[in-house]
Amino acid sequence: MAEYVVTFFLEKIASYLIEEANSLSDIHDEVASIEGELRRMQCFLKDADSKQDANERVRNWVADIRDVAYDSEDVVEYYIFRLAQLRRKGFLPFFARYVFCHELILRRKVREQVKGIRIRLQDTTNSRSTYGIENIVEASQRAGFAAGSLQEKRRSSPYDCEEDVIGLAEDIKAVEAQLIYGESRLSVISIIGMAGIEDKRYLIVLDDIWKTEVMNDLKEAFPEKNNGSRVLLTTRFKEVALYADPKCPPHELSLLKDEDSWKLFSRKVCVRIDSFASLPPWAEELGKQIVKTCGGLPLAIVVLGGLLSRKDATFIEWQKVLQSVHWQLRQDPAQCTEILALSYNDLPYYLKPCFLYFSLFPEDFEISARRLILLWVAEGFVQSRGQEPLEDIAEDYLEELIGRNMILAGKRKSDGRIRTCRMHDLLREFSISKAKEDHFLEVIHEDSSNSFLTGGRRVGIHFGVLPTSRSRNASKLRTLLCFDLNKTDIRNLKRYRLLHVLDLEGVYLPNLDCAVGDLIHLRYLGLRATWLRKLPISIRYLLNLQTLDLRSTLIDLVPFGIWKFRHLRNLYLNELKETVISPPKGPILANLQILRGIHIGSKSCVDGGLDKLTFIRELELRGALHLQEEAIAKWISSCKNLECLKLHDFPTFKNFDRPYISIPNMTFSGHCRLFKLHIGGFIKKLPDLEDFPPYLTELSLEGSLLMEDPMLKLEKLPNLRVLKLKQSSFVGRELICSRGGFTQLHFLKLSFLAVEKLRIEDGALSNLRQLEIIDCKQIKIVPNGLYPVTTLRDLKLGYISHGFELKVQDRRGENWYRIHQVPPI
Repeated sequence: MAEYVVTFFLEKIASYLIEEANSLSDIHDEVASIEGELRRMQCFLKDADSKQDANERVRNWVADIRDVAYDSEDVVEYYIFRLAQLRRKGFLPFFARYVFCHELILRRKVREQVKGIRIRLQDTTNSRSTYGIENIVEASQRAGFAAGSLQEKRRSSPYDCEEDVIGLAEDIKAVEAQLIYGESRLSVISIIGMAGIEDKRYLIVLDDIWKTEVMNDLKEAFPEKNNGSRVLLTTRFKEVALYADPKCPPHELSLLKDEDSWKLFSRKVCVRIDSFASLPPWAEELGKQIVKTCGGLPLAIVVLGGLLSRKDATFIEWQKVLQSVHWQLRQDPAQCTEILALSYNDLPYYLKPCFLYFSLFPEDFEISARRLILLWVAEGFVQSRGQEPLEDIAEDYLEELIGRNMILAGKRKSDGRIRTCRMHDLLREFSISKAKEDHFLEVIHEDSSNSFLTGGRRVGIHFGVLPTSRSRNASKLRTLLCFDLNKTDIRNLKRYRLLHVLDLEGVYLPNLDCAVGDLIHLRYLGLRATWLRKLPISIRYLLNLQTLDLRSTLIDLVPFGIWKFRHLRNLYLNELKETVISPPKGPILANLQILRGIHIGSKSCVDGGLDKLTFIRELELRGALHLQEEAIAKWISSCKNLECLKLHDFPTFKNFDRPYISIPNMTFSGHCRLFKLHIGGFIKKLPDLEDFPPYLTELSLEGSLLMEDPMLKLEKLPNLRVLKLKQSSFVGRELICSRGGFTQLHFLKLSFLAVEKLRIEDGALSNLRQLEIIDCKQIKIVPNGLYPVTTLRDLKLGYISHGFELKVQDRRGENWYRIHQVPPI
C-alpha cells in the first residue's frame, strides 16, 4: 500500500503546485523537495511493498515512508484550508490587517512543519543501510521462495481429500457438455472460481493457472489439429480464461447453496467418524448457523470444519466457534489468511486501495456499482488514461477485481455491466485487517466500545454514532461514510476539515450543518434519500466538488453558486418534484459529465440556461417535456458527446387528455456516441431508420402507445443489443421478428403488454441470449415457440398464462440450465 500512498501523494502535490500556485508560493520549494525525494523512492517501494510481509525491517521502513507521505499531505491540505478561511474573512475591510498578520504566522508555522518532515524523510532514507535494508535482492529471493511455498500450500491444502466434491452437480453437467459436444477444433474450457500428443485426440487438465504465458507455452507443445481435443483449466482470473480461448465462454463457479455447504461442513467435521449419524442431535441446527457465516465459500467451510474436527463435539465448544467465527478464521494463517493474501499481493498497486475500500461498507451490503465508481474517482484512486473518462476507467477496475474473484458480482444490467457488487465475509475480514494495518480505514459498529478514531484516514459508520470531536484523528479524516446513525443530528462538521468524501446516503437528515461550506477539499457529497429540505448557502464554497447527489430529497431549488463549480462532473438532482433551475449568464459547469433527475416544468430555464451544458455524456429529463419541446430539442441536438439519454414525459394536470410528444421532433443521426436511448411517454411513430443514432446498442420504450409493430423498424438497427418494450409501449396484438432480423440482439424484454402473438421466424434473433416475458398474459409464441432461437441461455417468465408453450428444442451441448419463474419487475 505504501507504493499507492506515495504515488497518490505525488499526483496530488503535482496538481496542487499548479492549481494552488498562489497559495503555495511561499512554501513551494520545501514541498517540491519532499516531492522529489519521494519520487526517487518510488522504484524501491514498488519492490519493497510486495516483500514486506516476509521481512519485518522492510515492513517498518515502508510504514515510515507511508507516514511521511500522509503527514506531508496533511500539512499541505491544512495550509490550503486555513488560507481559504482567512481570505474569506479578508473580503471585509476591517479584517484585512488581521488576515495579513495571521497569514504570516501560518506560513511560518507550515515552513517549520515542512522542514521537520524533510528531516524525517532524510533520516528514513538513511536508515535503509542502517537497518540492513539496502540489499533488497536477497530479501526478495527469500520472499519469493516464501510466496512459492504459499502457492504450493494453496494447491495441496485444504482440498487434500478429493472425495469431497459437494454442490457441483450442475457445474459438472455444464463442463461435460462443453467437453463432449461442440466444435471439432481444439477448445479450451475454463473454470473460474475462488481458490477453493501430436496426432491423437487428447484431454489436458490444468489446475490453478495464474498467468496467460502458460497458455502460450501450451499452444507450442500442442498445436491445433482440428481433431476434437480439449484443454480443461481452472483459474481465479477471468482474463486468463478469456485469453485461453476467446470463442469458448468460461464456466464460472457459483458459491455453494446452504444444503451443499452443510454437507461439506459435515464431512470435514466427521473426518474421524464413519458417518454423519455420529453427530449429536443439536449439531445440525448449530452447525448450519456456523455454515451460514461462510456465505457458501468452500475455503471458509473447510477451515471451520477442520477446526471443529479437532475439538470435542460439545455444544459449548461449537457455541464458542459460532460466537467468534471470524476471529477463528483469522487464526489459521496456513490455510486461510495467507492463501487469501496471495491473491491480494498479486493485485497491481492501483487496485489495492479499491479492494480495501469495500471494507467501509457493512457486511453483506449490496453496493451500487455507480456509487462505488464515483467514490473511487473522488478518492483519487483512478489513474488517467489519455482522454478516457475516469468513470469508465474505474468501471474497468471493478470488472478486473470481479474477474480476479476478489469481489462478487451481484445484479447485472441488461447489457451485462455490473449493477451491484459485494465482498464475501471472509475476504472482508481479511481486507479490514490489512486496511487497519496500513492506516487506510477503520469501521465503527454499533457494538464498538467507543467512537474514538485511532489512525484510519477513512471511516465507515455502521449503525453507530459519529466520531467524537475528541478523537485525535478527526481533523485528518479524508472519508466519512454513514450507513445508519443512532443520532441523526450531524453538527460541527468543521472538525472534519480535510474531508474529501462525505456520504450520508439513507441517513434521515432534514437539515444540513452550514459548516459543510468549510470543507473546501470535499470532492463527493452524497445526500441521497436523506429527505433534506434545502442546501445551506455556504455550499457555494465547495469549489472542488466532483459529485453532488440530491436524489430522493425535498430540495427543489439549486443554489446559484453551484453553477460555477468548475470541477463538478456528476450532478444528480431530486427527481420527485420540479427543480427550479436558474443558471447565471456566461459559462456554467464546464466539466459536467452526468446530469440526472431534472424535473422540467414551465418554470425551468432551458433556453439560455441548461442549453449551455453541451459536453454532457449522460442526460435524464423528467416532467412535462412537451411544454418546452423546441428548446429541449435544440439543446439535445447540440450535445454531441451524449452516450445515454433518458426522457420521461408526464402529462400536466391541465392537459392530461391532450396528445403530447416525449421525443422532441428531431433527428439523432448526428449523435455518433449515443448508445443508450430510453423513452417514456407518447410518440406518434418511431423515427425513420436514418434518424436513429447510428451506433445505438440499447433502446427502451414505455408508454409510447405505438399502433404499428415496432419490430419492423427496430430489427433493422445494425448494432442493437438490448431492447425493452415496457408497459403500453405497443398497443397492437402481434409482434413479428422476421428472418435475418435483430442480428446483434442479445437481450429482449417484453413486459405488461396486451400482445397476443410473438411470431419468431426461422433465422430471426440469431444471437439472442436472454429473454424476459413479464405479465403478458395473452401471449403465444408462434409458429414453433422458441425452437428457432438456438443461442438462448437465460429465460425469465412471470405472470403468463398456464397454457403458454415454450416448444424448446433439445440443447444437450449448450448452456440451457436456467429457466426462471420470476415475479414482475
